[in-house]
Amino acid sequence: MTESNSPPPLPIEHEQILRAAAATGTLGPSAHSGPRLMAMLCDPLVAARDLVTLIEKDPAMCARVLRVANSPYYGLARAIRTIGRALLVLGLDAVRGIAAAACLDRTMSRAGTDIAVDLQALTRHSIATAAAAEMLAISRREAPPAEAFIGGLLHHLGVVVQLRIDPSAMRAIVRSRHANPEAGIRDLEGQHRIVGHEQCVAVIFDAWHLPDSLVAASRHHHEPLEAPLAHRKLAATVNLGAHLGLACGYAFGLETSAGTPHAGALSVLGMGPEDLAGIRTEAMERVAQLQRALLDV
Repeated sequence: MTESNSPPPLPIEHEQILRAAAATGTLGPSAHSGPRLMAMLCDPLVAARDLVTLIEKDPAMCARVLRVANSPYYGLARAIRTIGRALLVLGLDAVRGIAAAACLDRTMSRAGTDIAVDLQALTRHSIATAAAAEMLAISRREAPPAEAFIGGLLHHLGVVVQLRIDPSAMRAIVRSRHANPEAGIRDLEGQHRIVGHEQCVAVIFDAWHLPDSLVAASRHHHEPLEAPLAHRKLAATVNLGAHLGLACGYAFGLETSAGTPHAGALSVLGMGPEDLAGIRTEAMERVAQLQRALLDV
């Protein structure tokens, strides 16, 4: 009997995620330049000229980079008029964050209107999480700030995939969440037999060839202690970034209140609740600035 050299078939859930992600434009032939740009930015050997070329091929991405570069969020004294100058002044990490924001926006715009989740509120929560996670990474020096930003910004990208896979289950989850805000999101996903949002975003990150740290942090952002030890600090940073985002008032249908910060995440970062409360005040202004920069409000 001849052994087959073909790879083993993907699990059914994995195939569901890939099909739904392709329908939103985050994977497949219709995917926009955001994922390609982020994958390139994660390459330590990337050449700046290659990044400039890719961004300039996408007028919307080009406009986004320049608009954010000239926003009060970065506080630059002189206007930036070219992509090359933006990369030079902002650095690769900042441009990677802008690309991630563009990816999120485009994915949300393709999700449709007859859905269970307020996508504008979800986007604002994601931006708040990104800003807060980046602040935590800078202040605690336990995780790379750029990865904390992207992990925070895209940690709920899987929700959009879930909406494609089973919109009726998502409506039921939202109703359950409102009836009992203390119910665990993982428990509700299991009750309604829908693939978890953490698994969805981890599959997407893996398909984008992002670093293992981001894949692990996205897969375990609700329970950071489940992440591999090498990536646990990033997962904890994203978890507490989401908590701070909610504490700053940026909630949505599946995350309605901040609640109590995750004790395990605090322990991993060597923090107490009082440390988190101290960061919250500064985070509120930083989050508001980033909302204006990325959403042009």
